[in-house]
Formats: sequence, structure tokens, C-alpha cells
Amino acid sequence: MSPLFHRSARPAFRPLPTLRRLLCAATCLASAAQATSPASIYCPAGEFLSGNVAVNPGLETPHPLVPLGQTTCWTPTSGGIHAAAEGWTMHSSNSGAQVCSTLLASNAPGNQGGRMLRFKAGSNEGGITQPVPGAAGKTYMFSAWVKVSRGRVALQPNGGGAGPVSWSSKIGEWEQLRVCTDATGVTDSLVIYNQAAEGGLFFVDRVELRETTPGN
Repeated sequence: MSPLFHRSARPAFRPLPTLRRLLCAATCLASAAQATSPASIYCPAGEFLSGNVAVNPGLETPHPLVPLGQTTCWTPTSGGIHAAAEGWTMHSSNSGAQVCSTLLASNAPGNQGGRMLRFKAGSNEGGITQPVPGAAGKTYMFSAWVKVSRGRVALQPNGGGAGPVSWSSKIGEWEQLRVCTDATGVTDSLVIYNQAAEGGLFFVDRVELRETTPGN
């Protein structure tokens, strides 16, 4: 894997190592109620300490520069790095493959709003990210519902080289991916991205970031 994501003139995004070397949490499969899965061993049994603190978690609000329904694309030499949804940024691989996002009507299970984000990645590492400020010393649960049409999607709570990763396991069906951090992990970014060299196409909705009780 290439050492760094391509970004805009903003500070460089921390590298993602080869994800097979990371501790991988199993996915939580889509159902009317949350299914029991091995991913739950990384999550506390107690109550959350906060509500959902992700920005624009339902992907309902379009970015001010992207009209609703319009596709916005980015490469290191063209386009804007902002995703179609406000509060989210696109990233690509070091090869500079084009990435594109669009806000569409949602068909995700249990959707309380009306929109989801469609993301097309030209290569591996293409996806969306959101910074998490003030997270030092805290532990979190991070989850999102994804539907993969092509490729394979990973979800992780930071852009560095440590922490749990949840992988998609289905094609053409919604599933919930979820990870939880502990005292050894760092939550600095919400990262949802394709990890297939041939590129990918996926949909995202119902993102959650909730503080958990350390040590549970």
C-alpha cells in the first residue's frame, strides 16, 4: 500500500497501513435489530456517555458548494476535496485516482431522514473522512450502515496504524459496520473507504459516534 493518501493543501492525512495487519473487528450485519457478532466483544455493555457526536451523521445536509443530487469529484489536480455531504471530506490513494460522491434518496434500513451518500472510488483507499476533535483520553463506538456494489469497504476510527477495523462482507445488501476503541486506541478521524485496487462503489448512511465508558 502506498505510504500516504493524497490530500489538498491541508495538513497531510496520517497513513493507513496494510489493513490486513490491523486488528479486524467483524461486521454487525443489517437486520431490524442489531445482530450479535464478534464485533460486540470490542464494545462496552454499559450505556453510552454521549449522544451521537458525529457531524451530519445522517448525511442529510448537502455541502454548501454542492447542489443536492449533483456529483462532486476530486483528484489531487482538480475539483474540491469536500464530499457532497457537509462535514465530510473525500480522500484518494497516492496514485491520485478520481473519487466522486453524490447525495441521493436513501433506502437504508431504519433511515430516519431521506438521504444517503453514494461514493465511487477509482482505486483503493478512496473514501470519506471526518476529524474528531477533543477525543484524547476518550473511548468511542463508531458505526455506519454501508451497501457495497463493487469493492470492499473498511471502517476505522483513525487514519493511523493502530486500532480496530470493521470490514464489509456483502455485495448489494445493507450491513452495519461497527468498531469500539479502548485505552490503547486513538480516535482522531472517522474513516469509511474502499480497499480494493480495482476501485469500488458503495453507499453510506446512519453514521454514529458515541463516547463509551473506558474499561467496560
